[in-house]
Amino acid sequence: MKSSWFKVLGGILWLSFVGQAGAETISSFYSQPDYDRWSYMYNGTPGTRSVGSTFSAYGSDYDFDDRDGQVLLGWVTVDIPTGLPASAYRVTSMSVDIATASDDIHYDPTLDDPQTHEVDGLEDEDPGRPVCLSGVGFRNGFDAETFGETGEHPFGAPRGLRNTYALGYTADGDPIDISNNLTEGFDPTYFAVGFNNELTPGDLIPELGRLTFEVDVDDPYIACYLSESLSFGTLDVMVSSLHPASQPGSGGSSNYPDWMLKEHPLVDIGVVDGATLIIEVEVIEPSGVPGDTNGDAATNVDDLLNVLGDFGPCPCCPTDFDGDGLVNVDEVLSVIGSWTG
Repeated sequence: MKSSWFKVLGGILWLSFVGQAGAETISSFYSQPDYDRWSYMYNGTPGTRSVGSTFSAYGSDYDFDDRDGQVLLGWVTVDIPTGLPASAYRVTSMSVDIATASDDIHYDPTLDDPQTHEVDGLEDEDPGRPVCLSGVGFRNGFDAETFGETGEHPFGAPRGLRNTYALGYTADGDPIDISNNLTEGFDPTYFAVGFNNELTPGDLIPELGRLTFEVDVDDPYIACYLSESLSFGTLDVMVSSLHPASQPGSGGSSNYPDWMLKEHPLVDIGVVDGATLIIEVEVIEPSGVPGDTNGDAATNVDDLLNVLGDFGPCPCCPTDFDGDGLVNVDEVLSVIGSWTG
């Protein structure tokens, strides 16, 4: 019976979004963040720096996070309605890009084997280290609204105690701090890896060169993070990398990248954009009709096809009627039981 069921699913999966009658599609471009800041435990100037560096302290004698220097970017998504249930938002595409103030960083758009970070581990076959985008987690009562450009980190905080951190997900969809994935021995789920189609792997990224991050909106847990952020009205992401650093150091001498923040003079005078966000989202305001997945105030074959198309893990989906993060036979039966035709 299970085998036959999944054959049916495979045959109609491509029809999963045919019935979005009540959806409004919104496309937005933001030329710079509302706030950006260097997430580093010794940054004494939150919200006012012209650059933020990403680098690693892994293998050092200091009890710092593997991803010691991170860059927080946040946009108040004023073009998109807020306050609806997270299930009312379906992000169909999203990209972030950011400019570098460095000129000596090798372009590497591929993930590296963790063993290449070990002293006696594997040799990294390509020069450079990838730059990755993730979500943002908060500690000690902070959230996207209250941290912003003025929220403080515990100054000099050791590993695992920063108030904002690069966030990923376990295979079961549980949020996890990925700042110490090398030390803790796991492969993170990233929202995106930075790329530049004008460069060849191994090239030096030019000063003012940009990396783009195409977010994996098909990952159900990343999609839910985005939906919850849009409901809240603020969308935060974190840029991080595992470029090795030393004490003392700078982007030039230690070969880790410096990223241009909105306070940079060249951004201020309009020569270059700050970090940009491009997002397209379908907003489906709930109708209140049981079994209605597309906001058209009816429960019919369109809703059944939507449920079947989302079958499986699907947190924050309008087809997840019982809110357990899964779309399964219970949702199919709910649609059938609420049929209006």
